[in-house]
Amino acid sequence: MTKDELSIMQQQGTNAPYVTIIVSLQETGPLDKKAALLIAGNAIQEADDFLQNMYPKEAAPLLESLRALLDDFDQHYDLTAEGLGFYVSPGYSKLVKFFFPVQKKVDIGDAFSVRELLYLEHYAISYMVLHVNEKAVQCYKGRLNSLEEVNDGVLPRHFHDDYEYNKPAKAGFHSGQSAVQGFEGDKSTNEANRVKSFYRETDQLLSSYLGDLPLVVVGPQKDISMLQDVSAHQKNIITTVNGNYSNVAVKTLEKRVWQAVKSWIDEKQQSIMLQLIQEEWQHHAVDGMRDVWAAVNEGRGYRLIVEKDYTCPAFIDDQTGKLHLRGSKKAHHIVIDAVDQVLRLAIEKGGDIVFVNNGALDEHEHISLITRY
Repeated sequence: MTKDELSIMQQQGTNAPYVTIIVSLQETGPLDKKAALLIAGNAIQEADDFLQNMYPKEAAPLLESLRALLDDFDQHYDLTAEGLGFYVSPGYSKLVKFFFPVQKKVDIGDAFSVRELLYLEHYAISYMVLHVNEKAVQCYKGRLNSLEEVNDGVLPRHFHDDYEYNKPAKAGFHSGQSAVQGFEGDKSTNEANRVKSFYRETDQLLSSYLGDLPLVVVGPQKDISMLQDVSAHQKNIITTVNGNYSNVAVKTLEKRVWQAVKSWIDEKQQSIMLQLIQEEWQHHAVDGMRDVWAAVNEGRGYRLIVEKDYTCPAFIDDQTGKLHLRGSKKAHHIVIDAVDQVLRLAIEKGGDIVFVNNGALDEHEHISLITRY
């Protein structure tokens, strides 16, 4: 989900209460359909219990919306999903599938919980996939674990080797075997050169689709190597996947490619983290929930860095808006997870979000903000 999609979601869901249910489908390993539906159903029942007590008038239609989303998941069950997000408010409902580990959450309040949606954006890059073998080239547009084949009259392309090889003239007894071996060697070399030419032509056509997008090359290793030898898009290639997936279900290819792309994104994120430490962190940075909250509210947030699953309950002063980690005698309200609120506020004020692995910010109290000044 992109920031634009998140903004639309917040605009369409305009009335409280906002119900967010996050369900993990991987806590004890991949679940079968029956077990996944049971876990999701139990979480929905838990939310309904809260709604009956907190919002009795709105409870029935919200429960109906939640059950409709669960029915939709039942009808379009996806084995690759590692988690589900149910987002419901009066007049609005949406089911989101997560392709990374999530933690269970049932949240009912005056806004949707956004952490998992922002983390999904972290993975939701667009990329291209080129599947090569000596018979054909197929191209796919990718996003998360979904692939859409390009089929526009230019791609896919098929290799037709209609070159006629002339066998050597009849040779004498002693030279016959070497002549045949020479012919076979020349034929093999010529075939390889023609396949390379085919890949070179395909690579040139790829320019109009690729731009600056990351590229995953899939195929038998010898074909991957031949393509790389002639490709002008080396800078786009982020990883390769060895194997011929021409005659298998596209879901199999999607799963294999997504594993490779997800690993690349994770490695890239850690690289960004190191770069931040070396170049920006030493200058304008504040650490810890209380100071980060203040700086973001002041509009000083440039880049918010937070551990993926870090949560922080807090107390907000009703008069000043200041955040306290302990209760106060002054009038205040309790925030179940101040991290989610500061994430939402940082986005609203034009800041960037960087998620890092749990424990990566131990020395920075699990959350840090690079400020504008």
